[in-house]
Amino acid sequence: MPVPKQLAIMLSQHIGAICRPVVNKKDRVTAGQLIGSADAFVSAPIHSPVNGTVKDIALCSHPVLGRAEAVIIESDESNQSKQPCADKFDGRFNPDKFTPEKIFNAVRNAGIVGMGGAGFPTSVKIKTNPSSPIRTIIINGCECEPFITCDYRVMLEWTNQVVAGALLIGKALGCGDIYIGIEDNKPKAADAFREAIKNIPAAAGIEVVVVKTKYPQGGEKQLIKSILGEDVPAGGIPPMIGVLVSNVATAAAIAEAVVFDIPLTYRPVTVSGSGIKKPGNFYAPVGMAIGELIELAGGLTDDAAKVILGGPMMGFAIADLSTPITKTSGAIIVLTEKEIGKAKMLGKETACIRCGRCIASCPVNVNPTRIAHAVKHNLLEIAEDYYMSACIECGCCSYVCPANIELSGFIKTGKILVARQKKLMPK
Repeated sequence: MPVPKQLAIMLSQHIGAICRPVVNKKDRVTAGQLIGSADAFVSAPIHSPVNGTVKDIALCSHPVLGRAEAVIIESDESNQSKQPCADKFDGRFNPDKFTPEKIFNAVRNAGIVGMGGAGFPTSVKIKTNPSSPIRTIIINGCECEPFITCDYRVMLEWTNQVVAGALLIGKALGCGDIYIGIEDNKPKAADAFREAIKNIPAAAGIEVVVVKTKYPQGGEKQLIKSILGEDVPAGGIPPMIGVLVSNVATAAAIAEAVVFDIPLTYRPVTVSGSGIKKPGNFYAPVGMAIGELIELAGGLTDDAAKVILGGPMMGFAIADLSTPITKTSGAIIVLTEKEIGKAKMLGKETACIRCGRCIASCPVNVNPTRIAHAVKHNLLEIAEDYYMSACIECGCCSYVCPANIELSGFIKTGKILVARQKKLMPK
């Protein structure tokens, strides 16, 4: 794709401490240059995807925070779009050339975060912890939401690079028990990984596991259960049971950072949905406006009704098409009025009829209705008592609710309000 004339690189693109700008207005920047940093351990630096000039440091639309600070860069006309480096990885790759310290520092300096949507700084995940050692690594190739195919393309086109990233994670953690989980509706991806593993001697111990195609199979806890048969405690995280889960795109970014010292400034993005004229996958710079990506995909159809950043189940509806993509933005989905449904379009929410469908559909066995109503009445302590933090925000409850109550939306809001109370998120 052509390099955008202007980018708005958000300083908040990950879980943890928000970065502060280390450049000023009118500064010249080069592609890969550090533009945002934080001293906190749980954070990830931000880099410029292009050569250009800092136009401003100002508030911009943010899909989660509403508005947040961003470094706005006007790119030079001479810029060329960054090219993937997957062709540079082959059977000769050997993770033993790199020390755990080198891998950790490269991942930290490159600003890599979980690209499957969570945005947790990857350097924190691959830092060895003697009190809680990682015994199993799972590379997540389960793209379970409708329309999204960016990870599928990564698995087909960057196969060796993903395997290299998996091996580097294993080297950093001293762990050789590695699985690649792929849903059974992606047999070509599974075959590609089996062939790659066969041709890379260092990857002989990696096992490809094909799991059932169902939603939300791509959730960390659900994938761990499917592959290992183990449960992560409610409200807990995979390292508590000695497991690390990494998205395939994140593994690819790790390989690029460690081997070539390239920061995370571009990512694959699916632009799809019935409201898009020419759906496709794009290798896009972080900070590019959603509207520009939609135009590259042919623009909106006449019956387009809702733009979603992320998947149709777990994504966020976007009203401002100037909102920039971030490191975690894997998809832009546009739905039509017919797909959303007339009741949803008109906002006809009715009273809860206590049918229990939300409870029956919840993959983590919480009570979405109790949590949502507690949040609605600002009873956040009660919401937490009902294990609000255990909710994975899959949206199943909202999808099946006959009363059209946005249960998942209330729960997401509740989490944000609690984070603000605890000063873990800016107001």
